[in-house]
Amino acid sequence: MSWTQQKGGEVGANKSILDVLARLPLIRLFNLKGYSRVLPATLEERLASTSNADDHLEAATLYQNKARELEAEAVEFETAVSKIRPLEDTKGFRRGALMTAVQTKRHRAKQMQELYAAHLEKARALQGTAQSAGKDKQRGRES
Repeated sequence: MSWTQQKGGEVGANKSILDVLARLPLIRLFNLKGYSRVLPATLEERLASTSNADDHLEAATLYQNKARELEAEAVEFETAVSKIRPLEDTKGFRRGALMTAVQTKRHRAKQMQELYAAHLEKARALQGTAQSAGKDKQRGRES
């Protein structure tokens, strides 16, 4: 943003569309959406009490989707960093803030992937247990 002297001695900002657009990714840095609840409260309650394989599969899907969303946001920030010319950010504040956002988004995406894997594993274990129980019941009827 460049500062210009206007009539009457006022100093104002001369904003171009490009200046405004260049700052949009910084606005998204402060968006707390990335740290909002991933699972609906009802699903969290079911997982805490009477969870079944379907509940864990649903949670796994939601965590995987969130991981993908966070990774896409990290890529957006990296793209924004690559478009910053040295004279636009002489002290590197914007570039540094965006790179911090990239690292934060990627860290969060990794956490979501780990939760995805844990819930998928739990769902498979519960499905295996349910299948074993079904086979045992069927064997009991045959005897």
